[in-house]
Amino acid sequence: MQTVRQAFTILKQNPLLSIISILGTAFAITMIMAIVIIWQTKYADLEPEVNRSRCLYFSAMHISSKTEKRIQNYNTPSPAFMKECIQPLSEVEACTAFAPASAALVSLTDGSNRVKVDAMQTDQGFWKVFSLQFLAGHGFGEEDRAGGTKAVVVCASVARKLFGTTDAVGQQLLLNREPVRVIGVVKDVSVTAKDAYAQIWSMYPADKLEVTSVWSYGGDTHIAVLARTSDDFQTIRQGIAKRIEAVNAGLGDMQLDIMEQPDGIVAHVNHVWSNVGPDVTMLYLQYAIALFIILLVPSLNLCGLSNSRMQQRISELGVRKAFGGTRGVLIRQILNENMVLTLLGGVGGLLFSYVAVWGMRTWLFTNDQNVGTAGDFSLSMEALFSPWVFLLAFAFCMVINMLSAGLPAWMAARRTIVDSLNDK
Repeated sequence: MQTVRQAFTILKQNPLLSIISILGTAFAITMIMAIVIIWQTKYADLEPEVNRSRCLYFSAMHISSKTEKRIQNYNTPSPAFMKECIQPLSEVEACTAFAPASAALVSLTDGSNRVKVDAMQTDQGFWKVFSLQFLAGHGFGEEDRAGGTKAVVVCASVARKLFGTTDAVGQQLLLNREPVRVIGVVKDVSVTAKDAYAQIWSMYPADKLEVTSVWSYGGDTHIAVLARTSDDFQTIRQGIAKRIEAVNAGLGDMQLDIMEQPDGIVAHVNHVWSNVGPDVTMLYLQYAIALFIILLVPSLNLCGLSNSRMQQRISELGVRKAFGGTRGVLIRQILNENMVLTLLGGVGGLLFSYVAVWGMRTWLFTNDQNVGTAGDFSLSMEALFSPWVFLLAFAFCMVINMLSAGLPAWMAARRTIVDSLNDK
């Protein structure tokens, strides 16, 4: 309490310097926490993509001739590739092939009440890899590939627009003028969920699982592979490589190349081009440099402010030394007092980071895949308010405090009693 009272006394004595110090800390924490929240939203295990840390991904496929260089095809993999080269592996708990959401039109069976939606084609494995919250009904089963009206799952907002309720299981509608039946209704998925996002889900045709030629292995889907544990990643990669080697042995002049895939979640999110993978090392380096600059620049500015404040307290420190205060005690006290101000700035910065990320969420999370989508860029409360976010905010406050106050405190405490009392 003595330290807190002393800190607020200093705040009142030097309001301008203290406010600038608090705002400088707040700005640094805002920038850092914005980066942390964005990282959490993109790469952490968050609903509905709760298995990111256990998933491997395919988003590119290269089919080429061994002898004719002009025969080259860069595409995405197909469900047939998943069936032949991934599903048989015992270390794979589940896998799914899914076409990223694209614009579609739904309406009631009489053609009325038309709604533009983002539709995805996938399979029954989708509901095992991703954890969508069902409000009614269920996901696809193998029986839903049988003849008859195609089965679909819709999100709550689309169900309400079409039927006025989320209790829409069994209802009929038109998807791109094709009759379909609703077997499940799920909670709306945020556009920030790169792979799970859609507003209506249907099953791709069964013939996409069949292999009729080498070109059957290329398609229009991405593949997510759920491992039983992340320790199985290397075994899965080796198993897929062996199965591709066996497939290539039977393709004659043609061959498949998965180009160093499957990717982990960080590489997958940043895998933009089908023929070039992301430089994950450079990505991590960019984040590290950004954090270093955001920490260093405000700390240098705050260091100057702290040094100005120390110059005004030299006589006070000399008196404390005269009454037995050691250099270590004085430095700890100065750091503790500065920590109170740093925490005030940290709390302000943390709160403002939530406001900033929420206000700019559409700009921050828009990419070439989700631009123009009809869904909402909502943010997970788990990403915003997780214990790790608060611990990181506190850790950054500690680092800024040590960088900005440590050197001025050491320089002030090392002066002699006579020099301090005379303020020389």
